Amino acid sequence: MFLYLCIHSGSIIIRDTISRELQISRQTIDNYFTILEQSNLIYISNPIDIADKKALKSKPKIYVADAALRNAVLVLGESVLSDPDEMGVIIETSVYKHVATFYYPVLPKIGYYRDTKKNKEVDIVVDLPGGKKILIETKYRMDTRIGKEDAIVTLANEKETAGAILVTKQAEDFGVYKETKIVKIPAFAFLYLLGHAERESRLGNPI
Repeated sequence: MFLYLCIHSGSIIIRDTISRELQISRQTIDNYFTILEQSNLIYISNPIDIADKKALKSKPKIYVADAALRNAVLVLGESVLSDPDEMGVIIETSVYKHVATFYYPVLPKIGYYRDTKKNKEVDIVVDLPGGKKILIETKYRMDTRIGKEDAIVTLANEKETAGAILVTKQAEDFGVYKETKIVKIPAFAFLYLLGHAERESRLGNPI
């Protein structure tokens, strides 16, 4: 089960598919999900509604809690650095872990948004106490263009959205994305800043 989740980290998990492929019952799957989550080996990211826009229900995303652990389990060598698909999974997994750790003290709900009718998605939604939401989309690739119909663009304008972030690959990707409320930041900077904030928080220093 854990090997399966390592392969599919960051993907929407359909229990019937796992049951068929691994030949185990749905109840056993749910039991393993609970055990792995309580063991801090995975994060379960559930759908979150935004404003009057309803999200996909009952289909969680699963993230392995540590991208390095995933790489070790899958025996991924240095060649992974030149594999854009694998690097996309690694970066999204790392972003989710750092976001979950950073916001843990305020006990938010952290999930994702997906509109099945329009096939639009926001990778990470932080649902803060009080109802405000932060949207985070990872596009770890050379072409980071997003269209005006993309979910993060339309949802960034909702009054309950406190912020929208586009995590990218290129070092020059800093600033506001065109005529939107979305802030661009390269992955290495985003992860460093959150990691630094986590460290300072543990040391009792105000951020």
